[in-house]
Amino acid sequence: MPILTEPSIGHINDLADVISKTQFQPAWEKHNLETNPHWKIKIPDSILSSVLVLNHWLEARGYRWDSPEAKGITIKNLDLLAHVMRYHLTRTTGVVLLSGFDVAEFGESAGRLLLSQIGYALGSVLDKRGLLYDVCDRGQDYRQDNVLFSSTCTSPGYHTDSTDADLMPGIVALFCLRTAREGGVNRLANTLTAYQRLLKEQPEVLRRLCETFIRDKIVVDEIGTRSLSDRMRNSFPVFEYGRWYPGLTCRYMRYWIEAGHHKAELPLTDEDIFALDQFEAALNHEDSTYQLQLQPGDMIFLNNHLIVHDRTEYLDWEEPEKKRHLVRMWVGNNAFQRNAPKPDDMQLSHI
Repeated sequence: MPILTEPSIGHINDLADVISKTQFQPAWEKHNLETNPHWKIKIPDSILSSVLVLNHWLEARGYRWDSPEAKGITIKNLDLLAHVMRYHLTRTTGVVLLSGFDVAEFGESAGRLLLSQIGYALGSVLDKRGLLYDVCDRGQDYRQDNVLFSSTCTSPGYHTDSTDADLMPGIVALFCLRTAREGGVNRLANTLTAYQRLLKEQPEVLRRLCETFIRDKIVVDEIGTRSLSDRMRNSFPVFEYGRWYPGLTCRYMRYWIEAGHHKAELPLTDEDIFALDQFEAALNHEDSTYQLQLQPGDMIFLNNHLIVHDRTEYLDWEEPEKKRHLVRMWVGNNAFQRNAPKPDDMQLSHI
């Protein structure tokens, strides 16, 4: 049964009404991404050149990619790239893949600089665990308290980022530095497509997903046990509309829902488990899951309201310098508050 809390801003009452309101948001199945090449963008040479010059300028003066001096410099044409990316993230796919950055040739520091500068061009880069967070296996076990899945080689299952009721990143970006020996394949699914499927086939399941679930969350350096009221406050639905931005929002990671209910001593009911099972079945439908293997230098950007992501379990290299390593960035919802009309030059052919 749903947790009894006051209905929040964004609560969905009319399931069908959401469909008409979300016509501008991108819904897709696997074949749509496979046949649409436009969300895959090669970074223009002019932007790469400017980033390399800026990185050299910073390093020559003893600065880093995250110094205030770097944030205050505008890279020519980066706003045009951000405009095209924003349009894809909100109107066509909810996903953008950037390629063309050579980690071996240009270096990791220049890559971090480019990633952060793109973030600033899109919106506000959120400093939750640092502006950029290193995603790599630290030999930890996610079943222990305060351990993130991103510190393990285990598959987290389909999820959106952040289980904190007060923090919802608008965009999740991942920059690949190195790949694993085996596995670590990225999986994507569109939650608006899952919503549409459930509304048609299992509306009672969708209704439960629009009610609240308790979520556990990571609190760094937490001491003692959280109170029941604190745990209950971190409750929210899987689906909401209009709370964080003018559209449908999905917030999901099954493990943290199960852990949240377990720690609050309010176990999930059979109805709850059935609803979560059916949602995952919709996400994992053979027509829904799109898979790709990021290569070194690739940067993928996801609309965190619509796109759930996962990566398969992986086997890493023995040598530390070869181990799988990604860099994550969160961008705030102000990235979506700016108007995103279709750019005149979607192919960025003039820069």
